[in-house]
Amino acid sequence: MADSAPIRILIVDDHAMVREGLRTLLGDELNIVGEACNGEDALTLIDQQKPDVVLMDVILPGISGIETAARASKSQPEVKVVLLTSTLGDDLRLQEAIDAGVAGYLLKDVSREELLWSIHSAHRGAPVFHPAVQKQLLRRAAGDRLAHEELTPRELDILKEIARGKSNKAIAFDLDLTEGTVKGYVSVVLAKLGVDDRTQAALYAVKHGLDKN
Repeated sequence: MADSAPIRILIVDDHAMVREGLRTLLGDELNIVGEACNGEDALTLIDQQKPDVVLMDVILPGISGIETAARASKSQPEVKVVLLTSTLGDDLRLQEAIDAGVAGYLLKDVSREELLWSIHSAHRGAPVFHPAVQKQLLRRAAGDRLAHEELTPRELDILKEIARGKSNKAIAFDLDLTEGTVKGYVSVVLAKLGVDDRTQAALYAVKHGLDKN
């Protein structure tokens, strides 16, 4: 899972024990370049350290994690922000997070392996959302629009490749992506379509003629 150089991580949480726990969980594989306990300090460290990925709590004293992410995306657009939360929250909070340009939105109950995978995926540019968040995204997408109309152009490319029966490895080769990035995209595509597996996604694509485009 490791790249040639460890991913540089900034941890932002107002609880010292949480920061210590994340540092212990991730420090052996990733490069922890700093810690902050509030949004203002986080923004300063983001500008100074320019980490690859910021792990940040949604609820912070002062400006929220969502507002901090929005400001960071403007000052340092290459920095990926993954929000962590104890509870999912309402649709408005989730939409605000998406509008802020976050690379991920995870519940704190994820395992170490899931968190590491999410960090690597976010670093490579693939969005990472907890399954509960994916379901909430799907509910928000429901309505008059067809599910695939909610896909980004890249996600639609992934769906078309799934419909053609290609593996993640083959899709990665054809679209010049890493397998990890493709895996992240596949997860989001399945969630947005409201299907459980690749077969159902392929059937959806065939039904709507997406495999022929």
